[in-house]
Amino acid sequence: MSAASDIAEARAGRGDVRAAIARLSVYIRRNGRYYGIWAVITLAYVACFVAIPIMVGRGVDAIGEQSGPELARQALWIGIVALLSGALRYFSRELVFSAGREVEYEIRNDLFAHLQRLPQSFYFGWRTGDIMSRCVNDLNSVRLMLGPGLLSVVQTPVMLVGVLIAMAFFDPLLTLLVVAPYFLFVFIARAFGRLMFRANIAVQEGLADLSNHLQETISGIAVVKTYAMERVTAKRFARANEELFRRHMGLVRVNGAMPAIVGLLPALGMGLVLLVGGHKIAQGTLTKGEFMMFAVYIWNLTFPTFIMGWVFSLVQRGAAAMQRIDEVLATEPSIADRGDLVDLDGLRGEIEFRNLTFQYSGVEREPALRDVSFHVPAGSTLGVVGPVGSGKSTLASVIPRLYEVDDGSVFIDGVDVNRLPLATLRAGIAMVPQDSFLFSMSLADNVAFGLPEADPGRVALAVERAQLAKDLAELPHGLATVVGERGVMLSGGQRQRTALARALALEPGILILDDTLSSVDAATEEAIQRELAEVFAGRTVLVISHRISSVRDCDQIIVLGDGAISERGNHKELLLHGGFYARLARQQALEDALEEAVA
Repeated sequence: MSAASDIAEARAGRGDVRAAIARLSVYIRRNGRYYGIWAVITLAYVACFVAIPIMVGRGVDAIGEQSGPELARQALWIGIVALLSGALRYFSRELVFSAGREVEYEIRNDLFAHLQRLPQSFYFGWRTGDIMSRCVNDLNSVRLMLGPGLLSVVQTPVMLVGVLIAMAFFDPLLTLLVVAPYFLFVFIARAFGRLMFRANIAVQEGLADLSNHLQETISGIAVVKTYAMERVTAKRFARANEELFRRHMGLVRVNGAMPAIVGLLPALGMGLVLLVGGHKIAQGTLTKGEFMMFAVYIWNLTFPTFIMGWVFSLVQRGAAAMQRIDEVLATEPSIADRGDLVDLDGLRGEIEFRNLTFQYSGVEREPALRDVSFHVPAGSTLGVVGPVGSGKSTLASVIPRLYEVDDGSVFIDGVDVNRLPLATLRAGIAMVPQDSFLFSMSLADNVAFGLPEADPGRVALAVERAQLAKDLAELPHGLATVVGERGVMLSGGQRQRTALARALALEPGILILDDTLSSVDAATEEAIQRELAEVFAGRTVLVISHRISSVRDCDQIIVLGDGAISERGNHKELLLHGGFYARLARQQALEDALEEAVA
């Protein structure tokens, strides 16, 4: 599956918030114990919330009746219930916020694991900053929705229902007048909901654009400085930042308008209570204590109602964020284990290509490989030579299934590569690509990266064989030196040799070297070749190189041209053939002779 089709599949679900919420509900159910206990505590808290105004009303009536013992009793109960209410409120928030953090933790783990399962083609079409924004900013929005958002969305309606029941018990007509303005909230929420959702999506996409620009600039800071492009990149960042600011201001206007409008609802309710309730007191159909109870209820509901606008924004932002996260999680890995697996007890290393034709999906050009067939016996070496763009790296990448190939095209130990478990296949193959990526950790940890557990002996041996040991004295802490992001502390040759040492430490059944020594000098290359002669013994090795010196000792050599095999044989046979290989050998021999003459 191509990067374009990966993205199309993910984008196809854009706008389907229900699918994203359905995925989120799985995590909520998984943490049902938190939410179950929280629901019980919430009901108890609402009971206390409803009880306190009733006690206040009775206390006011006790003052009018000049009943000291009743007033003292109501004051005592108000204190007890208030303390209980505070404790319940604390544990309610503790539970729901903990549940939100737990869901955030689980989604983050699942999202990271899913990103590792997605094929390389996925990352060709998705910007790094966009993916990072979904993993950090969007996930934080989901947490806020499940924390403060869910707390208010569930608790406030329950409180409102409890208050309405209590008020209706004392005066149904006055209750109806108090609640009448709250029906407007439905229309307000509907009107602002769509605006908030669109505004939140725009902000999150703008943040992703800004994150991507920042990530690219920092990663390519050497290029920026080399070409004196600081002003240009600053202007580009300023434009992206200005666009994000504009989108944020649009969201601020929407978020500011809703609480302001919603905050008028309790004021309208209080006005009706004063107007109608005062008339009822004058008629003697409503006591002063009951009037005070209604006033306290409205006062207590003012803040929850006021923040519903902010909470509604949290929910809309969280829903939009979960939709963006779901776009990634909904992308199915195109390379995965199938049902008809053949599990092997390790790899012997036999490789066979049978009429493989491979074309990158979504790319309108000639196939990268055309009708490629060859056989590499286990324990032998294959050299691959060819001009730039001839398909050498593609050929190496299909062996560990970094790209999907048709059934019956590539075989390992006589088994179709598509029927081998990915864990078994890739555990038995070590590949050193052209771009030697190093992690921001110590040199020793980079070399031991693929090992199940650190083995200082294997690390030291691999470093020695990759001719990296002689460079340790130049590093401030030797093998313990942190090499920095992408190995910025090391030279190009040192990075290549570190990547080679990482592969050698695995002692794999199949070793693939993709132009591994392109950045090392001739003397170092010769020393590495001598060490590799011992490493190659007993394992299958695929050497891709533009240097004849790297492949001349291979058991067989193939020459690729425009994705097809144009020549094959050993070093002597290809020299006699007089084709591309022979011309390349003569050219490099002449270059070496000139370098020796100049030296």
